Amino acid sequence: MRSIAVVILLLSSVLLAETQEAAYFRALKAEEAGDITLALESFEEAAALPGPYTEEIREIVKEYYKALGVSEDSADNPWSFRFLGNLGFYGLRYSEFGGVDEVTEHGGDLFLSLTPFLDYTTGDYIHSFGIGFNSDWFLANENMPALDTNDWKFSLGLEYSLVGSSFLLDIGVDLNFAQGEDVSPSFFGWIEKDFFRIEKNRLGMAAWGYYDADGPLAFALYGAWHRTSTYGWNAAVYVGGRFEADSAVDYVGYLAAYEAALQDAFNEAAHYEREPFEGGGAERWDNRGARNPMDACLETYGEECFEWEISKIDSIYWSTHSRPDSSSANSLDSATDVSVAVPKYYAKWLGPTLRSRLSYKFRNGLSLEARLNLFYGFVLDGPDSDYEKIRKFSGSWGGTVFWKPNSLTLYLGLEQFYKHYGLPAYYKGIYPQNTLLSELKAGLKWEL
Repeated sequence: MRSIAVVILLLSSVLLAETQEAAYFRALKAEEAGDITLALESFEEAAALPGPYTEEIREIVKEYYKALGVSEDSADNPWSFRFLGNLGFYGLRYSEFGGVDEVTEHGGDLFLSLTPFLDYTTGDYIHSFGIGFNSDWFLANENMPALDTNDWKFSLGLEYSLVGSSFLLDIGVDLNFAQGEDVSPSFFGWIEKDFFRIEKNRLGMAAWGYYDADGPLAFALYGAWHRTSTYGWNAAVYVGGRFEADSAVDYVGYLAAYEAALQDAFNEAAHYEREPFEGGGAERWDNRGARNPMDACLETYGEECFEWEISKIDSIYWSTHSRPDSSSANSLDSATDVSVAVPKYYAKWLGPTLRSRLSYKFRNGLSLEARLNLFYGFVLDGPDSDYEKIRKFSGSWGGTVFWKPNSLTLYLGLEQFYKHYGLPAYYKGIYPQNTLLSELKAGLKWEL
């Protein structure tokens, strides 16, 4: 920003001979051409001249500095401080349907985010260092067993950003805390480079990555298009490919291991039978109505069974199904004598992806925004051949209304997150074919 101050000083003699309207018109032409630096210089020149548009031009200059993430006095002081906050409430509605018993749940999420930033400007680049505090308090989550929310979550994050005229880098790490769980770190990164500018449009490429030590890994490479304007239409579209890796249950492996462990238990018990079972231990057991507890659990409770301990699955099953006479010395004392770990597998997905945002900003502080994100994934590697036939489509879409009367921004919006699995016959009834999470959000943001 020092260069802007120098240019303004050199042109000070010209300002005396130029009207405010002429400087304002010159700034609009530079903005139309996509030359942000020249546009800001011209708007500052126009604001320094007497005329009827002084207050409006000053507001435009403030919007430019805010968009650049620096204060207006940064030409003299390269350091600046920002404090961002976000307080909101999300009303949640979660549904599972298709291939399983339909589930519909309701709840709420009270959300608070506080992030102070320290910015340093040098040349054409701005360095930002931030510390983020984010918390979620889930309300009525006892009504959301399938969504499986904790009572609360909290994260402490560190973030670094580097912003230039045609370059953006953003990296960070979050330490995630949740009720009854160990601390889990997650890492994120975004890098973007513009290669072409045509008036208000910019074309370039971007890359994004995310890794959670206890969850998914994702990476995407995009071609990017932006349309940037102080007022009116703004847009951002990213099209490319996305790779995902996340834990999946080796269901086939679990069933085989459980059947083997159960057979071993029967064989061991058979040595102590006073009167052997007719037709063999396993057959006699089956004739009494017993079967694999995981099958019964999945039929009743669905995919959440994979998150339960084996002892819980067993106790639910054996409390409602017959077993050999417990008074017999050769009987199994409890089904928990058969203990098999649920094998996990990192499934890998690859497919096309789209991220987009469209907004319109009015001069009265009101703005409208719509978002659309899509991903269609093919399994590159899965726990079994049937799993590798699964196709996944996920998407999110929604709209938000913002009103910024001053340093506060009020918002109201609706967003939905949808996931569809194209399932082979083997996995129908194990995974739901469709899940839908709807969020009705309202709150306020502020920047100091």
